[in-house]
Amino acid sequence: METQSNKIDFSGQHIYAGFDVHLKSWNVTILTEKLKHKTFTQPPSADILHNYLVRHFPGGIYHTAYEAGFCGYWIQNKLQALGVDSIVCNAADIPTSNKEKVQKTDKRDSIKIAKALRSGDLKAIYVPSGKTLEDRILIRTRIMLVKDLSRYKNRIKSFLYFHGIEIPAPFFKTTSHWSKRFYSWLESVELSEPSGKQALTAIITESKHLRQSILVVTRQIRELANTEAYQNRRLLL
Repeated sequence: METQSNKIDFSGQHIYAGFDVHLKSWNVTILTEKLKHKTFTQPPSADILHNYLVRHFPGGIYHTAYEAGFCGYWIQNKLQALGVDSIVCNAADIPTSNKEKVQKTDKRDSIKIAKALRSGDLKAIYVPSGKTLEDRILIRTRIMLVKDLSRYKNRIKSFLYFHGIEIPAPFFKTTSHWSKRFYSWLESVELSEPSGKQALTAIITESKHLRQSILVVTRQIRELANTEAYQNRRLLL
């Protein structure tokens, strides 16, 4: 005698999940082809979302979408590796009613993303390859370090001005400003109290450390620019 199976099978059916991403949680809305399944909050994990879809919609064809933002593209990469069709979209491209603009919440955001995904109204943005993203990070790291160094230079100048210490005339020119000789002079500056000297030394040390880090990263960028991947095109920021 044949036994009847009560196992639900969603084979061939499309399941849509739109989610609003935050650092500590995701607000997720899941739709079937005709119905709304559920809106819920989950930990920020692609594995957890995938497991939920597989558990509740076995055999389904899964589609997910989320807005581009601080989290980057690792979520999409992870979901795609798990066999989920995933896209990243621009927030400005998501159809939004006037009511949704006024009454904006994480729950509403996930619902409208899921609905737009199901209706085919979402346009995926271009997601660079993992190599391109990491190469760009190297350049952006140099930009960040240069900005940090500028801040420390300003701090040193403010320190000297606050204590009435004048920079010698030979260092007025830009060619000699922040040179090795200038740093040697900075390190020779004396203050009336050890604590003042210690504070100045700490700022100088951090400034020199940043200079060295920038030199190292600059060298690495030059090496990267000479690789086959970038010899005939610019490395986009």
